[in-house]
Amino acid sequence: MRVWIIFHRELSPDKAEVPEILRFQQVASAMGVELHVLKPQDFELVVATGRKWQVHHRHQALEKPDYVIARTGAETRYFTLSVLRQLAHQGVDLVNDAEAIEATADKLRSLQILAAAGIPIPRTILGKFPVDVDLVERELGFPVVVKTLKGTRGSGVLLCQNREQFGDLASLLGGANPGEDFIFQRYVRASHGRDVRLLVVGGKVVAAMERRARDGGFKSNVSLGGEGLPFDPPREMKKLAIKVAKTLKLDIAGVDILFDEDGYQVCEANSSPGFQGLEKALGIDVPALIFEWLFRRHARVEGGLLRWFDAMRDDW
Repeated sequence: MRVWIIFHRELSPDKAEVPEILRFQQVASAMGVELHVLKPQDFELVVATGRKWQVHHRHQALEKPDYVIARTGAETRYFTLSVLRQLAHQGVDLVNDAEAIEATADKLRSLQILAAAGIPIPRTILGKFPVDVDLVERELGFPVVVKTLKGTRGSGVLLCQNREQFGDLASLLGGANPGEDFIFQRYVRASHGRDVRLLVVGGKVVAAMERRARDGGFKSNVSLGGEGLPFDPPREMKKLAIKVAKTLKLDIAGVDILFDEDGYQVCEANSSPGFQGLEKALGIDVPALIFEWLFRRHARVEGGLLRWFDAMRDDW
């Protein structure tokens, strides 16, 4: 099985998200997967009539892959989306596809899609400047969460405790970041400093951990020092995570769920979820879970591969 990972950074271990790519490489080698990590900006994109396979990367013609996994997440740019669409046009199976990645990268757009599907989310307002503080107080109350639309790993998220603090922040944002987009969101008090990250692969929840802030703050992200703990999600929570992934058309998704007074609310979904915290907390091998799913998916197309997969599995 030949797989490409589309990734936008140099493979330096000290850079965010690179350790996950290195894990994919390590596991692919052990499982017999032919894996190539390619930068989207190094493709030569030529659009022409017909679907004859012809793709060049750094001026080299490439063989057609069986699957392409995009690991660009919220930092996905227009050129990357264009590359993914071109690959799809030429018959490549994308995990996830360009439409799903684009929608998920925009926090507000993904919330709009989820809300339209009846999925519970925190009430949210798109920021505009000058900010109508009365509107925010009336619709959301205080404290209120302030987020940038493109933040990742807990960055670009603040909690304003009261009207005065929020007013000061709104004035600062309006003057210093005229081109930046923000959302204001209802603070879910019952989930202060804790949430659940569920990993959905191929329509199934394959892992879940509870994340807790260590310092009494409201951010529970493991990348910011939060603690990841094994979590056995109730059936209702699993169903909610699966519905989120299906609604956003994500083959692979990291779904973050908040504890609400009346059940659960979806904080956000990620098309390129980090999994270092999951592996550490649960002792699992996330790339192996993803490759196993791809092997089984591939077997439905390539007759006999499933028998080979089952025979080889004991050797990994």
